[in-house]
Formats: sequence, C-alpha cells, structure tokens
Amino acid sequence: MTTAASPSAGTGIPGPGGDKYLGNLHAFSTDPLGFLTECSRTYGDVVRLGANNVLLTSPGDVERMLVDRNAKFSKASADTRRGSRRQGFPRSTMNSDGATWQAKRHRMQPAFGRKLSTKAAEIVADQGERMLAGWRPGTPRDLQDDVSVLTLRLVTSLMFGDEFGEEDTAEVARLVAPIMDMSTSPVLLPEWVPTPRKLRIRRSMARVDRTLRALAASPAAADPDRAPVLHALVHGDPPPTPDELRDELATLIMAGFETTNDAVVWTSVLLARHPGIAERVRAEAEAAFAATPAGLARMEALPYTNAVVRESLRLYSPVWLTSRDAMEDMEFSGHVIPAGTTVTVSQWVAHRDPRHWEDAEEFRPERWLGKGPSVPRGSYFPFGLGPRVCIGAAVATTETVHIVADIWRRFRLELVRPERIRPRPALALQPVGVEVVPREW
Repeated sequence: MTTAASPSAGTGIPGPGGDKYLGNLHAFSTDPLGFLTECSRTYGDVVRLGANNVLLTSPGDVERMLVDRNAKFSKASADTRRGSRRQGFPRSTMNSDGATWQAKRHRMQPAFGRKLSTKAAEIVADQGERMLAGWRPGTPRDLQDDVSVLTLRLVTSLMFGDEFGEEDTAEVARLVAPIMDMSTSPVLLPEWVPTPRKLRIRRSMARVDRTLRALAASPAAADPDRAPVLHALVHGDPPPTPDELRDELATLIMAGFETTNDAVVWTSVLLARHPGIAERVRAEAEAAFAATPAGLARMEALPYTNAVVRESLRLYSPVWLTSRDAMEDMEFSGHVIPAGTTVTVSQWVAHRDPRHWEDAEEFRPERWLGKGPSVPRGSYFPFGLGPRVCIGAAVATTETVHIVADIWRRFRLELVRPERIRPRPALALQPVGVEVVPREW
C-alpha cells in the first residue's frame, strides 16, 4: 500500500479512502487478509487500494492479467527493485522480466519434468521415515518444526543430490529465516538503512554464497540424474554468472521449502479438524503404500488425498497475493488502469469468493473429485496462472500429497490448542501455533 488514496490509480475506481497521510497502509499491515476481503465484498471487481495500487477480484480479470496480458505487465518496477526485492535475489528467474525471464525459464524448464516428481516421491519416502521414526504416540510435537526439517532436506536433496549434507542444509536454513522475517514488513526502507534484518540477511547470504558456489563446482553438478536442477543451471545455455547462480539456487530453495512446508502443515490442521476425512485419507494411503514396493505410492493411487491437498491449497494457498506493474494503460471491468499502477490479485480473496465457490469457507475435498468444481479459471490459482505459473508446481504437489499420506496413514493428529492456530501473511501464508499430539489409529 502506498500513500493516501487519490484518483491517480484510475479515474472513478472505487475504494477505501484511508488515512489522510498513510492511506490504507495501517489497515493493510494490521490485517491484510481481512482488508483485502472487505475491499472485494464492498467495492466489487476493481478496487483502488491507494494512489498507485489496484486490486482485481473478477476471475475474468485475473485471467486477463496473468494469462492474456501477461506481456503488458512487469514483475517489479525500478522503484520496487530499489526496495525490498533488491535486497533479496534480483538475478533469479522469479524476479526477472521480458526476454531475460524467458531465457532463464527456458534454461531451467527441462529439469522440472516427470522424472523430478518421481524422484521427489522417492526422497519423501526416505525423509518421511526419518521424521516419523522420532514420533511417539501421546507425545506433543511442534508440527511446523518437524515438517520444516523434512521439507528443507527434501528440497535440497532433490535439487543438489547427495552432495548436500547436514552442514550445507544448516547453512541454507540460516538464510531462510531472515529473508522470511524481512517479508513480514510492509514498509520499504532505503537499502542503505542498516536495519537488524538487513544485517542478518547480508551475513546469511555471505555464508550461503560459499555453500552454493562449492556445490556448483561439485561432481553432482555434472550429473543430471544425481542433481537435475543444479545440472540444468550450471550447464545451461548461456551458463549463469556466479551471482545469477546464487540467486537462482537460493530462490528455488526458499520457494520449494516454504510452499511444501506450509501446504503440509495446513492440510494436517484441516485433517485434524475433520476426522472423517482423515480416516478416508488413512485408508487410501494404507492401500496405496501396500500395493507398491519400498514404501512408495503412485500419485494415481492417491486421488482422494490429492483432492484433500487441492482443497487445502484453496483455503490456505501459500501464495496469497500476486502483484504486477502495468507497463501501459489497460481496461479491466470498465475501468482504465494507468501505466505505472501496481495491479494486485489475491488467491485468498479469489479462492474464498462466494460468488463462485459453493460453501466457500468449508473444507470440502469432494469438490475436486471427478471433473472437479465448475468455476472460472481465474478463481483458483495457488501456483499462479499463465506463462509465469510456478515452475515447480507439479513437484510441490507430489511432495505434499506423499508427505500427507505418509503422516496420516501412520498417525492420527490431535491439535493441542486449535483456537490459537492462525494464518500469518508473510512471503507465504504461514500457519502459526501448530502443536499436535500423534495418536495411534
């Protein structure tokens, strides 16, 4: 959110006026999910959030922005890059635009095929066994802590192979925390301001630089079977610069870790609250794992668990907000949005819109069975839409389905303090306060 609301974001676009000096910054930073939902319900399909900020809530407009008119938007303006994103990983594919983005995406795309999803399922079997071996029925566990260790090992093993050891994983874990911490602040300070967050990030990045550059020179980087993502980057055409490689690998680690971690925890929270659905997941998972060797299960054998995960991603999509900067004047739902406007769509708002979802607030996995729900395309986009859809979406879904199936076929989880669990909108929609007690079935 920027300063006080003004007509500069588009003449005649309705929206909350906010404070004289801060506009809607306080309302957004205090309760962003509630603020965006209220804006959608009150002001309709196009909402002026601030002097240069607009929210789109119509599924058709969402699709036009992310798919049809994708080339007319940039990932971030120069002003935004001078803010928090420059302090992150500006040379990564995620933060690139235009021809540069296309070249980077083309370089990585071959690594994210069916083979990577199969490899992910195999690693989940090993890492899931490692995590669950330490669980004891009746003993409380911090589910976020346990799953975060599993998913970080999973992501690093998947991308870097057996070259990535415990010390390397610990180095990356030290990077994730301050980057995610920085993302909780809606205020963008000048880059030269030495805040404690920025100092932590700089120290972390120096350590991770050493780790990732050593990996790039390791034998695994030369073997596409051992480390497909690392190999695709190091041996891409053109090969990345050292800074590009660092930004790409660090971004992939954070995105892969955070997405799978939060999806597994949110899905488990929902299953703990719906024991009948959890029992159906358990029965399906037992049959699927028993039918295949080495404790593996094929995605085709887990259709209901997959539906559960898709419904969890609807209610608690890790990516809850997507923004682009308009590079030219454009019309959406009868309103002209000027060039330079930051245009936002929200998965949280779209996935819970009662105009398109029956019982929108209810956890109903059955809606995804068969042909799935009859909703507009722009009503559901947990991994984005269009050319910039998350490159690891299929892999993340495979990981989440297998981890959830593995946990719930072995244990029934009870929430210790269900009333304290809440979503925290940061870089991802993080679950807060998830303590569980594993029970035998």
